[in-house]
Amino acid sequence: MSLRQKQLEDENIQPIISAFDGTGTRPPWDKVSSCSSILKTLWRQWDRLELIEGVLYRIFHEEDKTSKQIIVPKDLQGNVIKHFHDIPSAGHLGAEKTQSRISRTFYWPNMTETISSYCKTCDKCSARNPPNKSRRAPLGQYLVGEPMERIAVDILGPLPVTAKGNRYVLVICDLFTKWTEAFAIPNQEASTVARVMIDEFICRFGTPLQIHSDQGRTFESQIIQGMCELLQIDKTRTTSQRPQANGCVERFNRTLGAMLTKYAENEQKKWDEYLPQLMMGYRSSTHSSTNATPNLLMLGRNVMMPMDAVIPRPPEPNSSIIENEREHYIRELQTKLTKAHETTRKHLKKSSDYQKKHYDIKSSKRSLEIGQAVWLYDATRKVGVCHKLTSKWKGPYVVVKKIDDLTYMVKRSRKQLAKAYHIDRLLPYKGHNFPKWFTKSG
Repeated sequence: MSLRQKQLEDENIQPIISAFDGTGTRPPWDKVSSCSSILKTLWRQWDRLELIEGVLYRIFHEEDKTSKQIIVPKDLQGNVIKHFHDIPSAGHLGAEKTQSRISRTFYWPNMTETISSYCKTCDKCSARNPPNKSRRAPLGQYLVGEPMERIAVDILGPLPVTAKGNRYVLVICDLFTKWTEAFAIPNQEASTVARVMIDEFICRFGTPLQIHSDQGRTFESQIIQGMCELLQIDKTRTTSQRPQANGCVERFNRTLGAMLTKYAENEQKKWDEYLPQLMMGYRSSTHSSTNATPNLLMLGRNVMMPMDAVIPRPPEPNSSIIENEREHYIRELQTKLTKAHETTRKHLKKSSDYQKKHYDIKSSKRSLEIGQAVWLYDATRKVGVCHKLTSKWKGPYVVVKKIDDLTYMVKRSRKQLAKAYHIDRLLPYKGHNFPKWFTKSG
């Protein structure tokens, strides 16, 4: 079918062509006043329109040159945009660049909105281009009130294999006192991690009420789950690819990495020899969130440091005085710990509020609806696939359940199991391939 025939079939272009073919003059306003805005736009540009060999053109003035644009009927607009946006020579560039190329040859009223809408709903563009950072959700808060109420665990590594065969670091942090342990381990097998957690941490400090970790295979294994069930520990986890949800140990990992670099840079296979001393230094320093040392909050005292050992001590009193002082020390320790923990709770709340206030400056609260189609951010690396040439946004998925204000369950097909993700990894899907399988029960 010819281009002229397509233009004649378009209800907004046909009256203009008929006027050219007939009187050759612009129709009176009362003939178009009740017509569409598109026809009115063409009517207002009458002096810029020209009929050449039966095809309607628009004269386009650009700086010092003039060109002629074909008026594109509605049925062909999608094909034009596809040709200038989708094919390899078009490159899936943005709306502005796509319009710039189209406008050299073609024109139709409201083409800016049409092209912009097409680019926004393009699946390939949405899957590749990152979202606006301001779309992150407000920071969630989780406060703890006493030692060993909640601990966070993580694994740092792999690092260079040491003479003792160690390659990883198991990090355990009490989220109230900020008491942190770092154990060198040869592997990240669940059996190794469980043994170290029980023998080196739980046997010394007692059983925590809750353990928080990421979704690594080690912490999701049956061995760790069985350990938690046996000791009646509540096991929680972050949503996938959301390290902020385990921020305490993630931040410590950076600190530990910096400390190890300063001491083991030239002896990288001896890093595990420095761990105990580095942790001694870390636990003896005041933590910014609690305004106290982890030693004081967990042990009730600040431990003696190497420098203290060389400073002369006063003479020891006789045994009867020691006994009286021991009873007095116990009472004083209980009082001091009670006051320290009360103060710590206030500092933790203040620190948490401060972090949330500054985090939320660039955040925006939003929500998703059950049944809504969404993109899922998935930066998982695959063997043999170049990460830089892979789209990071996958979908469309469908929201099947809302867990809380920040977490949603989504899945991609009827048979796939739904998984929980943080809202920062989900964006509304605006394409045209909405999954047809979804029902309220599906």
